[in-house]
Amino acid sequence: MPCYLFTYHTYGSWLPDRPQGYVRRHEGILSQDKKLTQLYRKSMKQGEVSIGEEVQLIVIETLLKAAPHVDCRPHSIATDDQHIHLLVSWHDEHRGWEPTRASFKKSVTLRLKASHTNKKWLSRNASRKRIKERSHFDHLVSTYLPNHRGWKWDERVGFYMTMKELSRGRPDEA
Repeated sequence: MPCYLFTYHTYGSWLPDRPQGYVRRHEGILSQDKKLTQLYRKSMKQGEVSIGEEVQLIVIETLLKAAPHVDCRPHSIATDDQHIHLLVSWHDEHRGWEPTRASFKKSVTLRLKASHTNKKWLSRNASRKRIKERSHFDHLVSTYLPNHRGWKWDERVGFYMTMKELSRGRPDEA
C-alpha cells in the first residue's frame, strides 16, 4: 500500500534567504542565498501568503472531504502558517503519487479561492516523501507532525492544536 507525506508550501514562503536554506526542485536543500531571494521576490506575482488558524482549519477539512473522492486514507495532517503536511495512503499499487498529490492540491486551491480571495495560495507542485518503514510512519504521527505550530488532525483523535491534547487522546473543547 503506497503511503506518502505530501508537503504543500504557501506561495512565496521558503525563499532562498531562509537561514536553514531553501529547496529547489530536483536539487534538494540548498544553502541560504540572499541575492537569489531578490530575484525571486521581483518575479513574484503577489506577496507572500501566510495561513492563519481559520484557513488552516479550512485546509484540513478540505483535505478530509477530498480523501474519499481521491480514494485515499488520510492518517495525519499538520499545518503552520507556511505549509501543510498530509500523510496519506491508498490501496492501488499502480496509481502514481503525482495525480494523487495534484488532486489534493487542487481541492485546497479551489476551496480557498471560493471562500477567501482569488489569489495564488500554494507554491507550484509540492514535495513528497514515500513512507516505506513502519518506524518512519510512527515517527511522523507521534513526533514530527504533532510538533507543528498550527492546527492538526489525526485519524486517532481528530482535530487538535498541541502535543498535550494529542497525548490525552482527544482535543480540548473549543
